[in-house]
Amino acid sequence: MVRHRKNDAPKMWSRLQVRMTITYVGVSVASALLVELLLASIFFLIILRLPFVDQNTIDTANHAAQFYALEAAVQAGGTTLDPRTTFQPDQPLSLTLPAGDATLDPKTIAFALLIAPDGQVLASSDPGHYPLTASATQKLPGQAQIIRNALAGNAGNTVVVASQGHVASVAQPVLNKEKQPIGAVYVQMQPVGTFSGGVFSVAGGLLFTALFWLIITAPIGAVFGVLATRSLVRRLHRLVRATGQFAQGDYSQRVQVSRKDEIGQLESQFNQMAGQLVESIAQQQVLTEQQARLEERARIEQELLTARYIQQALLPKAVPTLPGWQLAPFYRPAREVGGDFYDFLPLEDGCLGLVIGDATGKGVPAALVMTTTCTMLRAASQGTLSPGKVLAQVNDLLSANIPSGMFATCFYAILDPGSGRLRYANAGQDWPYRQHSGGIAELQATGMPLGMMPGTCYDEHEAMLAPGESVFFFSDGLVEAHNQGREMFGRPHLATLLETSSGGITLIDDLLEELASFTGGSEEQEDDITLILLRRSAVPSEEEIKLI
Repeated sequence: MVRHRKNDAPKMWSRLQVRMTITYVGVSVASALLVELLLASIFFLIILRLPFVDQNTIDTANHAAQFYALEAAVQAGGTTLDPRTTFQPDQPLSLTLPAGDATLDPKTIAFALLIAPDGQVLASSDPGHYPLTASATQKLPGQAQIIRNALAGNAGNTVVVASQGHVASVAQPVLNKEKQPIGAVYVQMQPVGTFSGGVFSVAGGLLFTALFWLIITAPIGAVFGVLATRSLVRRLHRLVRATGQFAQGDYSQRVQVSRKDEIGQLESQFNQMAGQLVESIAQQQVLTEQQARLEERARIEQELLTARYIQQALLPKAVPTLPGWQLAPFYRPAREVGGDFYDFLPLEDGCLGLVIGDATGKGVPAALVMTTTCTMLRAASQGTLSPGKVLAQVNDLLSANIPSGMFATCFYAILDPGSGRLRYANAGQDWPYRQHSGGIAELQATGMPLGMMPGTCYDEHEAMLAPGESVFFFSDGLVEAHNQGREMFGRPHLATLLETSSGGITLIDDLLEELASFTGGSEEQEDDITLILLRRSAVPSEEEIKLI
């Protein structure tokens, strides 16, 4: 296996050498072609567009137009233009350029027109685009002015920058013997800066030069690439082999530093790394473990801080004041945050909604479910005065959003302070106890916990609280607390305490003292504890007397 790996490494680096050599060749050829393209661009885009190029073209066009005008005047006999005049060669009255004049090349002329005094084309070198008897100014609207000036006896020229390049146009008057204009000659030159029919020849020339540079520079780049990369690849191969053995556990590996270049710096740094790594590994492991513990602790603290802030913001900040009634809550989570919740909801008709509930679990997950449930209860309670409908609406909303396996129990009651009427519905929460003159009674009501089953209906019940009567709401953290012998506080024990209690506002403090005595005071609290005491005063208030 080791021998197989040693044979693979040179092949890998030989492929690298080939790729680097090809890169050298490509850079050499591309540089040559780029220089050629740059020079061609300078020639075509700068030199051919300089002002003197336009002036040379205009001079050539003027020379040709003057020759055509003189020849047309001769054929006219000094009076009027001959309608038989043409630009077609080998015709009796053809206007042609002199063959011996090197400055006049017919290929540089796009077309020429002989124009009658009325502006109509009398002769055309391009009858397909500029037919006879056509209006020259309509066919050439951009040069209409110089054509009119030429018919009036004044020569003129223009240079138009078009997409094909610079186009030079010249209009020259045809004069009779008295130097009066009898017509005009219009000459338009081929665009300067383009090659029209010579595009393929230019492309062929560029292709030929590209092949030439490829043949010249490719061997040079290949030889230079091989010579330049051979030593580099060999040193990299040694470094890779040492690195691979070091990674397999051979911490004695070192490489020889042959040169003080970048590769030499890499070799030297590898040797320093190898000498320090053994000691560094142990230190790094310790630091990693410490950092992981710190990050986990910070994450948990941040989650708890956020959950505590949300929970404190949702719980009631003040206890409502009801004339003739006493209301006392108590809340203590088992951890930094809890799943128990309670709320007081003032309603539009003067009634008061009372909520007590418990989300499954403890800590952050339970606090999040508690937050969602409280928010939904507050929203639903403002739209209806029916406890059962409020719980049904919250149950449907919670079922669609709560994670699987989680739910919340809740007891929701609506108190009419004036009459003492208490309507309530229950979603799996412990039944509250009602204290009255005859003893205690459970406010029995059943229903599925919120979030377990969509479409659940909740029955409503009603109780009338007379003066001196009270209702005690509690979560399971009270009755399910255990002592050191693992005995549970239990509902029977709670019922006994309530029967012997006077039902005053100190009931919650008495129960907490009894709970501390029962658990021994040293045991960690097992679950969240939430208590609410609702008591109607024995003596009616002034408002209640007015109602009576």
